[in-house]
Amino acid sequence: MEDEPKTIDLSSLLDRSHENKWVAFTPDYSKIVAASESLLQLDKLVAGENVVFYRVLPFDAIFAPASQACEI
Repeated sequence: MEDEPKTIDLSSLLDRSHENKWVAFTPDYSKIVAASESLLQLDKLVAGENVVFYRVLPFDAIFAPASQACEI
C-alpha cells in the first residue's frame, strides 16, 4: 500500500487577515511565524528561519487543478 499524503488543516490558524497574502509557517504547520503582501518581504521578515512559505488564496475562490483533455 502506498503512503497517503498527510492532510494538514490550516483553518484554525488562518483568518481573513491572511487572505491574498504570503504566510510563513513553522515546519510542522503548528504556528504562523509571519505574513506579508509579498514573498520577498516575507523572506526578509523571517531572515533565514526554518519555515514553509504558503500563498493564501481568496476565501471565496475555488481551486481545481487543470488537467489535459482526454478523448474518449
